[in-house]
Amino acid sequence: MIIRKAMENDVKGIAHVHVNSWQSTYAGILPHHYLASLNIETRMKNWQRNLKMLHNATFVAENSNGEIIGFASGGPEQTNDPHIQGEVYAIYFLKAYQRQGLGKKMIKAVVDELMKMGHKNLIIWALKDNPSCGFYEALGGQAVAEKSVKMANIELLEVGYGWKDIQDILNHL
Repeated sequence: MIIRKAMENDVKGIAHVHVNSWQSTYAGILPHHYLASLNIETRMKNWQRNLKMLHNATFVAENSNGEIIGFASGGPEQTNDPHIQGEVYAIYFLKAYQRQGLGKKMIKAVVDELMKMGHKNLIIWALKDNPSCGFYEALGGQAVAEKSVKMANIELLEVGYGWKDIQDILNHL
């Protein structure tokens, strides 16, 4: 596997992973009709915009065929919380590539980049029912906040996993 910084021509691969991983990860959490309505073209437009941001720390994972099988993205914390500097916005892999240790390598790439940006601490938000919450806990993340979010016309709970010192996450890799 190769993990590298994302480029603008990666948007289709990132969008493919984004849609497919949501459909597998959130089945049973979000309504089927909502997940079925997700489309690659819309995600491609979002990722074209995201990759042009100056503060963007987005990485992709490629398999041996050069296909994008995962991505992670981070940057400044998005709610202007005065106590939190960095945030991992997303980390997703196609189902066939999950639970193989790639998530740790991907988190390391994003965290290293966030540290270069000067971020001293970190938060990752995840739906409370997301089966990947245990991954963040295994990396030393502590549940530091909760918030209600509306998706697919239903109220869901998100948990913010935090690290007071961004280097602590590296100690768990």
